[in-house]
Amino acid sequence: MPAAVRAGAAAVAEANRLLSHTVTLEAYDPLRDERFSWPIPPAVWSEWLRLSIDPAAPTEDRWALDQQIAAAYLDTLEAEMGDGRYLSEEETPAALSAAIQTQQPAAAARVYHPESRHVVQSGETLSSIGYDYGIPYPWIQQANPGVESLSVGQAIVIPSPDALLPLPPVPGKRIVVSISEQRAWVYENGQLKWEWPASTGIDSSPTAPGVFQIQSHEPNAYAGNWDLWMPSFMGIYRPVPTSEFMNGFHGFPTRGQAQLLWTGDLGRRVTYGCILLSSENAQLLYEWAEEGVVVEVQR
Repeated sequence: MPAAVRAGAAAVAEANRLLSHTVTLEAYDPLRDERFSWPIPPAVWSEWLRLSIDPAAPTEDRWALDQQIAAAYLDTLEAEMGDGRYLSEEETPAALSAAIQTQQPAAAARVYHPESRHVVQSGETLSSIGYDYGIPYPWIQQANPGVESLSVGQAIVIPSPDALLPLPPVPGKRIVVSISEQRAWVYENGQLKWEWPASTGIDSSPTAPGVFQIQSHEPNAYAGNWDLWMPSFMGIYRPVPTSEFMNGFHGFPTRGQAQLLWTGDLGRRVTYGCILLSSENAQLLYEWAEEGVVVEVQR
């Protein structure tokens, strides 16, 4: 049998092997901590992912992705999720294709959220609107260039909350902070790992509610505005999108490299926007929470 024929037969055998493989698409919504699971049989995925044989290189598998058919299939899944949530038309088919070709049982995908529109009501400000949507108001300002003031009935853009989660979410880990209760809960694989008293920002420099992410680690960060050294600092969001300054978690800070602050204040609002934990607990969290872990700050 000629080598090209043998190679072609091998490619057909490979295609038949893959065509017996059902892959499950597992999608995660980090904002709502909600998971979706869809088994996708070969009869479905073979419509938009096909194996072709190049006579000039019969030993090389060539996979062709029909982007239009794949996008139409994702539309049906997005309709099940509702609220305009969607799956990336680039990331999701690529993850499914990789899982199929490597015979993996599942492919992971992230659920995304669209920007929205808000009609201004009487008495609302950018600050109050941002608080209600869980998005720091300077991010709303940035999404509405040229808007200098608000008026009743005015429509403004509310940016996607995904803008505040720039990293791939870490599966199985989540931190929840309550502003009203001044407490923090740490979850691993759906189980409570730690519960601690916490302190958030004072009224004149509040902690923003919303869904954020661990984005940075600094053993001892410095806040020049307040002359504070903050141990075990983990940044979770930028209050102003054009600034590098971040609010985050830290332990008891020092001022002037000597004065230890707030050791008796855990459980009440005392910071300038960050989330204060005891230094011991902040160190535990610092070592446990890698960058990408989702942080939900509740009102």
